[in-house]
Amino acid sequence: MKKLLSLLAAALMCAGQASAQTMTEIPYNLRFHAMSENGKYALAVEQGYIAIYNTETGELKQWSDPSIGYDLGMGNMVTNDGYLVGCVNGVPSILDIENDEWTPLGLNEGEETLYSCANAITPSREYITGYVGVATAKEDFGKTVIKPVIWTRGADGSYGVYEDLPYPDEDFTGARPSYILPNCISDDGTVIAAQLVMQENGILPMLYRKGQDGQWTYEVYDKDMCEPGTEFPEYPDYCPVGPNIEEYMTAEKLAEYRQDSIAYEDSCWAWQIGEITEYPVWPDPKNYLTEDALAQYETDWAEYEKLYATFNEKLMEYRYFLYDNIEPNFFAQNGVWLTPNGKYYATTKKDWSATGGSVMFTVGADEMEKHDYGDNLYGYCATNDGDFFVSDGGTAYVYPAGSTERLTLQDWLRAKGETEAADWLDNTVTGTAICSGDGRVLSGFSGVQGSYTSWIIKLDDTTTGIDEIMNTADPAAPVKVYDLQGRLVKECPAAEATDGFTKGVYVIGNRKVAVK
Repeated sequence: MKKLLSLLAAALMCAGQASAQTMTEIPYNLRFHAMSENGKYALAVEQGYIAIYNTETGELKQWSDPSIGYDLGMGNMVTNDGYLVGCVNGVPSILDIENDEWTPLGLNEGEETLYSCANAITPSREYITGYVGVATAKEDFGKTVIKPVIWTRGADGSYGVYEDLPYPDEDFTGARPSYILPNCISDDGTVIAAQLVMQENGILPMLYRKGQDGQWTYEVYDKDMCEPGTEFPEYPDYCPVGPNIEEYMTAEKLAEYRQDSIAYEDSCWAWQIGEITEYPVWPDPKNYLTEDALAQYETDWAEYEKLYATFNEKLMEYRYFLYDNIEPNFFAQNGVWLTPNGKYYATTKKDWSATGGSVMFTVGADEMEKHDYGDNLYGYCATNDGDFFVSDGGTAYVYPAGSTERLTLQDWLRAKGETEAADWLDNTVTGTAICSGDGRVLSGFSGVQGSYTSWIIKLDDTTTGIDEIMNTADPAAPVKVYDLQGRLVKECPAAEATDGFTKGVYVIGNRKVAVK
C-alpha cells in the first residue's frame, strides 16, 4: 500500500527571506541515508519499506505493505529527475517517483523466483546496474549464487533483458566467488564500483571499466592478502543433503504426521499460556514409518553422515588454512561509493570481525591505487575532487583531497567559506554525512531506529518569502498534523492545530512543533 503525505511548505529553512544556502532538518524520525545529486529527493529504507522525501515540496511518499517487499538499490539509485531503482519482492524494478509507477526490469524466464536487485542508475537513465540471483546458497554450495548485470535503455525507453558483466571463475584462493555485487555506476556509464564476496564472506573491492570497443573488463583488488605462490586446499563445491524423512512415509501416514505436528504446536502454545498443565509429547516422525521404510531411512541417513563427514573435513581444511595464511584485508559489504566522475572509490576496511578504517581508491586507467587512513572510522563517499567523507557514527569528518588530516564537517565548510552552513551544523549532531559529486549538497543522519534525525544542506539554493508565507498563514486555513513517523494525526484549522495534544513533538505545516 502506498501512502502519500503532502505537507504545506517546502521544508524547515534557515532564517531569512532570501538566502544563498538552505539548511533543512527533515521532520520525520527516519534514517534518510541517501539522496539525489541535486538534493531534491532524500531516501529512507527499512525492512520491506521505503520513504521518499521531496525537499522542495515537503511531500513524503511511503511504500509499505506486509505482503510486498520494497527495497532501494545500494548505490546511486535515484536520478535528479525522479527515477529510482531497487526491487519489489526481489524483482529488479525502476520507480517513476512523481507518477508512482513501478516497472520491472527484464529477467530471463525462471529468474523471478531468486532475489535480485537494481543498485544504480546513470543520470541519463541509459544504464542501470545490479545483480541477479542464479542459484541458492543452500542447494548450490560452493557455487556463484549472485551474478553482476547491466540493463540498457532502448530507443522506446524500456529496458530489455540484462547483459551479463564478466567476473572471475576463482578468487585468489582458488574458490569460486559467492557473490559479485555491483554497487555504483559513474555518470557516463563507463565505470562500475563492485565487490567480490568470497565463499567465507571476505569482501574484496572490484572495479569494472568499459573500453572504447564497448567491452567490460574488471579488476579485483586482492593485493597483500598472502605470500605469492601460496597454494590453498580445494574448496568443496558440493554439500551433501540429508534424506527427508517425510519422503519415506506413505501418503496416509504423511497426512497423519502433519496433522499431529499441527496439534503438537497448538498444544505447546496452550501449555505456554497455562491452558493445559502437562507438556505435550512430540510426534517422532520415525513412528510414522513402516518397518521396512524405517530401515531404509536409517541406512540412507548413515550414508549421508559419511558423505557429510568427508565434506566437513575438506571444508575445515580450507578454513583453517585460510585463517592461518592470509592477512584479512577485507572490506564492509555494500559499503561502497563511487564518485560521479568515476575517479574515486570510497569504502571501509575490515578484518575478520571489526572495522579497520576508512579507505579510498583512486581509479587509474589500469589499476586502483589504495589510500588507507587507518582511522577506525567508516568511509562513506567522496566528491569529484577527492574530498573524502567519513564518520564514527556520531560525528562527520572530511579528509580534504590529498590530505591525511581530517576536519570536522563544520571546519571543512568554513575552509570553503561556507560559514552559514557550518554555524547551523554547530547546533546539530552531524552523525553520518554524504555529499553530491560537486560537494554543494550535503545530507546526514544520526540516532537509532525510531528516533533518527536527518538533515540536508544546499549550499547554492535560493529561497524567497518562505518565512513570510508561514508567518502570514490564515489561522482558519486547514492544516494537516503528523507525528514524527509520518502518520496523520488530524486535519483542522491552523489555530486549533495543537488543541488537545499530549506532550510531544508534531509536524504542522512542515514545522516541528513541541507541545509541552
